[in-house]
Amino acid sequence: MIYSDDYFKYSLAFNQKEIELCSSLSEWLPDEIIDAHTHSALPEHVIMPLDPEISGHMMSTFPSFSLEQSMETQKLFFSGKTVRTLRFALPFKGIKHKMVNQYLFENSAEDDRVALCGVPTDIDYTVKMMQEKRMAGLKMYDFFFNPKAKEIYEFFKPEILEEAQAIGIPIILHLPQIITQCKKDLWKLIKDFPRLTIVLCHLGLPELPVPGLSEAYQEFAFHSRLFMDTALIPSEEVVGLAIQYFGAERIMFGSDAPLNMVRAKVYRNPNLGERLITEYPYHWVDQKEHDEYKHLAHGAIHIHWEALLALRAVIEKLASGSRDKAKRLIFSETAKAVYGF
Repeated sequence: MIYSDDYFKYSLAFNQKEIELCSSLSEWLPDEIIDAHTHSALPEHVIMPLDPEISGHMMSTFPSFSLEQSMETQKLFFSGKTVRTLRFALPFKGIKHKMVNQYLFENSAEDDRVALCGVPTDIDYTVKMMQEKRMAGLKMYDFFFNPKAKEIYEFFKPEILEEAQAIGIPIILHLPQIITQCKKDLWKLIKDFPRLTIVLCHLGLPELPVPGLSEAYQEFAFHSRLFMDTALIPSEEVVGLAIQYFGAERIMFGSDAPLNMVRAKVYRNPNLGERLITEYPYHWVDQKEHDEYKHLAHGAIHIHWEALLALRAVIEKLASGSRDKAKRLIFSETAKAVYGF
């Protein structure tokens, strides 16, 4: 069972540490923020029960997340700030993507932007919808399929990419593997579509530093049309490397709401590699793993705060004269340039 209502109530009951972080980060954050990575869907847009591969993954924590819920949480997590938002559908299998696209186009606030969640099994629909007036980007996802896609062109069809490049629409790319393991695939995309603007979600997927990450960032930094968002990355070192090689002008903040409301910590399991561990027994938590490692998550805070703390730590280490500019770029200016806010 997925107890999303319980998870939502649990998430909105801030603990003392989160209350303090909300206050201190509110003082540090700029007054204007663009959140360039959020998801939405209504309960009627979700086909239940979800596929077991999806329901066993953290992304199923909140199968639906309405615009009203999004605005409610933004007021809490960004107290006193003006927040504009790039919105797109929850993109995994089991979501009625065409219905969510229409819901977002018709109901999103005028100051927000909407990215189309493309349907790789319906190229005609996706290409037609890319002409929508409010369309700011195109998101397609490896978890649209089961088993999930292993290569970019399986879910981002070349015919769709050709159209996106022609009309100047940026694509929002969740790599099918971490960037260090996906270099050949990403190189092919860049070579085939050199004028396409690409935004890599989650800084290319490394939640923690991994061997070869610095080299991968350095290798792709030459491509001026390649950008990244920071969604759900809690590692100061990973954020630091991204800014070092790509510059703040090609990095943009993204919360990955509603998943930013999960309280968890990243750790390295000796057998499974990078994993999330929680105190709270979400439905997707492996009970045996939880029993063995839950002590590592004692006092866990929302991933939202972990990601913002990593960003703050990196920006505050920059030369004093460049901190405010980097903050403006990451929290609004880059997203304005890429998505047309």
